[in-house]
Amino acid sequence: MYACKESTDLNKTIISGFIKNSKIDSLILYDKDYKPIKTIHLKKDNTFIDTVVIPKGYYFIGDMRILTEMFLKPEDKLSITINYNENIPKYSFLGIGAKENNYLQRKRLYNKKFKNITNYKYFLNLSESDFLKLADSINITKIDFLKSQVNLDKDFKFYELFVVENENASLLNQYRRWRGEFLKNKDFKVSENYPNPYKNINVSNKKLLEHPKYMQCIKDFISYKMENVNSKDETLTTLEIIDKEIKNQKVKDELTFEIIKSAISQTKMLDEVYTKFNSIEKNHLYKNEIRKMYLKLKKISKGTTSPMFELHDINDKLFRIRDLNGKLIYIDIWATWCIPCVREIPALKKLEEDLKNRDIYFVSICTSDTKERFKKMVKERKLGGIQLFAPDDDIPFFKEYFLNEIPRYILIDKEGKIIDANAYKPSNPKLKELILKNLN
Repeated sequence: MYACKESTDLNKTIISGFIKNSKIDSLILYDKDYKPIKTIHLKKDNTFIDTVVIPKGYYFIGDMRILTEMFLKPEDKLSITINYNENIPKYSFLGIGAKENNYLQRKRLYNKKFKNITNYKYFLNLSESDFLKLADSINITKIDFLKSQVNLDKDFKFYELFVVENENASLLNQYRRWRGEFLKNKDFKVSENYPNPYKNINVSNKKLLEHPKYMQCIKDFISYKMENVNSKDETLTTLEIIDKEIKNQKVKDELTFEIIKSAISQTKMLDEVYTKFNSIEKNHLYKNEIRKMYLKLKKISKGTTSPMFELHDINDKLFRIRDLNGKLIYIDIWATWCIPCVREIPALKKLEEDLKNRDIYFVSICTSDTKERFKKMVKERKLGGIQLFAPDDDIPFFKEYFLNEIPRYILIDKEGKIIDANAYKPSNPKLKELILKNLN
């Protein structure tokens, strides 16, 4: 009789090594989305060894402060030396899998030669023809450098070619978008012959989903496609373009879910967006997750009663939202460190002045901040309205309003019912129109 058991060693990746000139006691291995996989503890002599069972792909390793990119495969047996004798740790690799990872280190150093000419102050100053020659030269040079590397994993070489093409697309896109601003010419446009930045990018290749930069690349492509589209709702238009342009269902599923999970709380056409999402998405786990979000968002749709809050102002006076009934309430959720929030302060103060004798409360809620910074800015900027501080980022009011980013603006009617859970920002003229419409 014979008993057979498949060896699991073939699926294991062994990582060992030595750290020089550092007092850290562990390294953390992250996946391509920067989610921690494993903490690798160092021995007293600064050596380490650990085993992980992971699929082939890109990962990041480091001490939380500085991470370096790695490419790992099952059966790799990597020995890593990390020298902290410089500001940026220097990595060197030996063993099975070393070729790909040493290439990533060489590439990082090689790309430094392009640092000055890819600085926007340099390339935005070039004429279109000179810039295109530069971009083409950089692209060819990087491809030649990749092709000169021998015996690299076939999949790795495929991914790295995408990296070069993506960097080229990004450079072309930056010139097209920012050249006019650099010249302070609002009417500037590139010529009709200017190349499509995404001409060489395959936005429907499910294999490329394994690369950390692919998802952002497709998002940039979708934004590029949206520029000349008249849109009633940005989220709905985004979904329509995804449906039209992305051919692979796996890519479509991942992209649609990635975008909708944050954008669905911002749309002003919730039902239409949710219907379109369901027509595109085929992944049932993703559909179930978005359905839960949709049902929660329906509870704060137009005409529903606003969730409540109980918060203190700068003088520790308690304010409840129900105490403000009888007037419209415009809520600004902000933080002292939030640049887009602070930029809106002058527009908000002007709006308060314009409507100072009307039936409306202006309520600002500072969150994710310290009370000291909050009080200081209120006094220094002479902020008006009702200034409240949220000591906890996880209060029910924020949860029920699906607060996942700031600034956020909310408009509530005189009876405490929601007019708009994602109201216009103070600098948008449409806000004043909406307020006046509901005051009359």
